[in-house]
Amino acid sequence: MLDFQYHNATRFIFGKGQECLAGQYIKEYGAKKVMVLHYGTGLEFENALHGRVLASLSQAGLSYVDFTGIERAQIEIADRAAELARQEQVDFLLPVGGGAVIDVAKYVSVAANYGGDVWEDFYINQKKPLPDPVMLGAISTVVASGSENSPESVIGKGTLKRTMSDLKIRPLFAIINPELTYTLPPKLTAAGAADIMAHAHERYFSPTPDNYFTDELNEAVLRTIIKFTPVAMREPCNYNARAQMLWAGLLAHNGQFEVGRETDRAVHCIESEIGGMYHSVHGIGCGCVTMAWAKFMCRRNIPKFTTYFHRVWGVEMDMLDPENMLREGIRRMVDFYTSIGIPSDFAELGVREADVPTLISTTRLTPEGLVSGYSRLTREDLAHLYRIGFGKEDAKI
Repeated sequence: MLDFQYHNATRFIFGKGQECLAGQYIKEYGAKKVMVLHYGTGLEFENALHGRVLASLSQAGLSYVDFTGIERAQIEIADRAAELARQEQVDFLLPVGGGAVIDVAKYVSVAANYGGDVWEDFYINQKKPLPDPVMLGAISTVVASGSENSPESVIGKGTLKRTMSDLKIRPLFAIINPELTYTLPPKLTAAGAADIMAHAHERYFSPTPDNYFTDELNEAVLRTIIKFTPVAMREPCNYNARAQMLWAGLLAHNGQFEVGRETDRAVHCIESEIGGMYHSVHGIGCGCVTMAWAKFMCRRNIPKFTTYFHRVWGVEMDMLDPENMLREGIRRMVDFYTSIGIPSDFAELGVREADVPTLISTTRLTPEGLVSGYSRLTREDLAHLYRIGFGKEDAKI
């Protein structure tokens, strides 16, 4: 285990009806004027939620301004929100929604008080230190993004998606009411599950040895999602299933399960380019890429993958025939993902083979010229992985 420091400043407020107390929680931080950011779909459920949130602000004696229409976390809408925040001189941001809305709010928290180019300085060049941001909390309405308690913001510009990461942009509080996820369509519940699993995989598959405890924690997240996702999709209003998924998703992406070890971001690095080019649903892309990644990677570290398939997917341990364990593990993984509607073929995801060279060329590499720490993928490896994803190459398992 590596040396580490861990700090999580986000206050978790979990349970029924907690969104009705948002104003009270914000007032505790001394705020006076709040910007509420949300999708603005006009759907009855969102309108009702929006009304409850605004009522809580009024009851707490807070003034507010509304910013709506955030469908995706794109630079254009983030800049418009930042301009309004500056004009209105807000001192607290409250995103109500999923990862896109929360990531835009994090961008705004920095841009509102910064005179330079936030995209170029903090998303492209990872400039430090970050200026002091506007305070923000979050009300989560989806399973999995993890943005409500992470120090990261992912924003798109054109066909690129890039990340800003700093503890300063971690929300002060996160309100999580499982009832707010009841109206999610099955596709987005599945996308959330796949995203949570990608977060857990990226902590679990590490080049750092001897991390038994955090291995166990990440395995528990994965088993929980495998167990409760089908339940939530069959029974959208099953409070327990939604609650289990939400809490697993929060813990998978708040940094706690990656302490003492290096992480691997290969799946998110690859999906980031795909999502940037095609605007595909992030979690769906993560699930599709995960299947191709596992097929490509499993023979590079047979002991790790056989342990994973045994503990997470229930494959019987057979060290006399580890290749059979790999085949059975991949089969169970693919069966699960496809059963919840995640495509196993890149073409079904909407990826065009003609675009693959561009997708590979724009994938961000480490200073060593590799994708991530555990996978250590070269651009040639990426080409093989894409061919596996299109079913054009045997994964040799």
